[in-house]
Amino acid sequence: MNTQSKPIPNIIREKIKEVEDENDIKLSTIQKILCAIEGPVVTMLDVLYGDVNLFVLDQHMEKADESIAEKLEINVGDEINLREVIIHKYGRPLVYGLSYIPKDRCSDTVIEKLVREDITTGRILLEREIETLTKIENISIEKPDEHLKNLFHTNENLLTREYVLIHKKNVVIWSKEAYPLSYFKE
Repeated sequence: MNTQSKPIPNIIREKIKEVEDENDIKLSTIQKILCAIEGPVVTMLDVLYGDVNLFVLDQHMEKADESIAEKLEINVGDEINLREVIIHKYGRPLVYGLSYIPKDRCSDTVIEKLVREDITTGRILLEREIETLTKIENISIEKPDEHLKNLFHTNENLLTREYVLIHKKNVVIWSKEAYPLSYFKE
C-alpha cells in the first residue's frame, strides 16, 4: 500500500472554499452539504427538519430568451416551463427555488404534473423513474433582489447554487436555489 496518498480532487469542495475565502466567512456543515448535494435540497431538508412543504409562487410557459436558452442548451424562442417555488416549514420560508424546464424534453404527463400539483421536480423524476445526472454549475453569495427580500423578510445576502439535471446527455432542468446566509447554521 502506498503511504504517500494524495487528496481526492473535489471541484465542489474547492468552490465552497473559494466562496468562503472571497467573502471571509465560514459555512456550516449543513450549508456545505446543501451546496454539494446532487439534486434538489428538499430531501435533505425533510430529513433534517421533518416534513417540509412546497408552495408554487409562479409557474407558466414562456419562450426562452438568450440567457435561458444558453442555460438549457436549447434554441432562443423554444418553449420552457418557468417554475418558482418556496420550500417552507410551518409557513417559514427555508429555500427559494427557480427552475427552467424545456417543454420539448419533457413528456406531456410531466408538464401536466408540474402545472397541476405542488410537487417537486425531483419527486416527479423519481415517480417517473427518470435517471438524471446532476452538474453543479455555480455556488455563490448574492445580494437579494426585492422579490427575495420580501419572501425572506430580510436584506441579508443569500447563499445560492445553480445546477442542471441531465438526462440522456440533454439538460432537462436548470435550477437555482437560494436562502439567507444565516440559515442552516446549527
